Amino acid sequence: MSSTTRRGFIRQGLVGSAALGILNNQKGAMMAAVAPAPPTPRSQPLRSGGQGKATAEVLVTGKAIRQGFGGVGFHAQMFFETATQEFVEQVLAKRWHELNPRFARIFHSWAPGEPGKRDAKVLEALARQMVLMKEASGTEIYLTTNELKDTVSPQDLRAYADAVVDDLEYLLNRGATNLKYYCCTNELSLIEWADMHNDLPRFRAYHQAIAEEIKERKLPIKLLATDASPTEYWGTIEWATKNMDEISGIYGGHHYINEHAPDNLEFYKWFLGRCRWAVELAKSKGKDFILGEFGPAQYFDLKYGLRWDTCKYYGTPLEGIAGVQLVEAAMAAINAGVYAMGYWTFMDYPDRSLEHGINQWGVFKWLTNGTEVRAPYYAYGLLTKFFRGPGTVFQVEGGDELLHVAALQHDAGKTWSLAVLNRHPQATPVAMRFEGLREPLAFRKYVYDPRRIPLTEDGDLQEAEGKVQSQDGRVQDTVEGGTLAVYTTAYDDAAPAPVKGLTVARIRDIRLSGESAEANRLTWTASPETDLCYYRIYHNGVRIGSTAATEFLDTGPTRRQRGPYSVVAVDQSGNAGKPGA
Repeated sequence: MSSTTRRGFIRQGLVGSAALGILNNQKGAMMAAVAPAPPTPRSQPLRSGGQGKATAEVLVTGKAIRQGFGGVGFHAQMFFETATQEFVEQVLAKRWHELNPRFARIFHSWAPGEPGKRDAKVLEALARQMVLMKEASGTEIYLTTNELKDTVSPQDLRAYADAVVDDLEYLLNRGATNLKYYCCTNELSLIEWADMHNDLPRFRAYHQAIAEEIKERKLPIKLLATDASPTEYWGTIEWATKNMDEISGIYGGHHYINEHAPDNLEFYKWFLGRCRWAVELAKSKGKDFILGEFGPAQYFDLKYGLRWDTCKYYGTPLEGIAGVQLVEAAMAAINAGVYAMGYWTFMDYPDRSLEHGINQWGVFKWLTNGTEVRAPYYAYGLLTKFFRGPGTVFQVEGGDELLHVAALQHDAGKTWSLAVLNRHPQATPVAMRFEGLREPLAFRKYVYDPRRIPLTEDGDLQEAEGKVQSQDGRVQDTVEGGTLAVYTTAYDDAAPAPVKGLTVARIRDIRLSGESAEANRLTWTASPETDLCYYRIYHNGVRIGSTAATEFLDTGPTRRQRGPYSVVAVDQSGNAGKPGA
């Protein structure tokens, strides 16, 4: 996706596909190669309404679908170059810590209108963002350039490749060693969106020049082919495996679910098949496959005279179930063996009227629109937090076509996370058995119910609903109809120690203006907890904010009230410590 152009088959789903010149031969080869999707796990929901229903038996086998799973993440462009310090610390960084994704796709860009010319301010801000992601959650980065230069000669191409690798090397040298993958352009775009799908040798030429420069400098970055969207263009990936595998380190593509409504019960099987085809294609070359962008159906039309690019269900009664479909797509990708995936996007793009376009796909809104959290944050966020690598995805058997199960064993501590999505309208009892596992395990249970979305002001994920104890390698529970349940042993119950060293000072600050020119500045000593997530700030016992930093400016209307401040550390398991003062 681009902030100003979009991937095609707009509004009508696939109606306009012929006019857009799909690679019919490659598409046909891909469709023929797609193996029928296997039955999805059968299950039926729990306590309320589950009476009389047979228990769905699900087996988590000892057969690995994929080892070294990367994780569930986002395309995440944080715009550090324009964001305020408070917005970065209290919203962007706090919510990144909270959702804890281990994978992100990000755009690299040039000086406006001058592809090949460095934008020093933006590149420096990008480096800071990537380092934050590395330090916060060990996030691996897939970078792609959003404005490819239309080079006019072999010499021009070599000079452009040199400029690209200069920027990649700059990022690595600035500490962004989590930069692992790069593609020369977004969705095969040169002049128009996806125009190089009809000129794949030219796409290869760009990658060849960049690959040579990366090799010359010995940079640890793999090139990705082809970043194509939607699945109808994934035939270009097959072309790449045949014509540029020696310069490709990984394969990837995108898809937006324009052809299936959120309540379409055939979607999971369909998308599982598409992802499985791509994974097997990459595997045949000893490579992995990344789902670089995906999301529900798009609205892409004029609104208030601007191009308005967003999920068509946002702000409608279907927003909650769009979160269900997003999770369903992610689970299909996980069970197909995809290495990693990124929902477009972590947050909305800033509104930039001069660009004549609005891009509002985020799981929360940009600063100027109130940072309000959308429903998919609480569905997809459970997967970014608990289905993070490295780990092994295991094959799940049993169940039925309306109950989907994904199982991940994390490398660290050999803990488990299970996702159970019940597409039945009623609650279903489910018994999940682990092959070869007999030790008792206590699973925390988290639930996303599109009818009861928490919508927390500070973007806190919903709390666990309790624990479910396994017996003899078997977990029994009930999953409510139309909901997602995530079970995990990747937690601890120990709360962080109280925060120390809190000081409060009345200040004036250049960041402040008007009536809020004065503020109370809180600072404290960083928590030594290795699994620290963020801090909650209280005044007179009332929570007034959250931050990932060790500083907070209270500019609120109650800042002049007498009374104590306190700061509480929260860890990655959601445990809150005692107030520190």
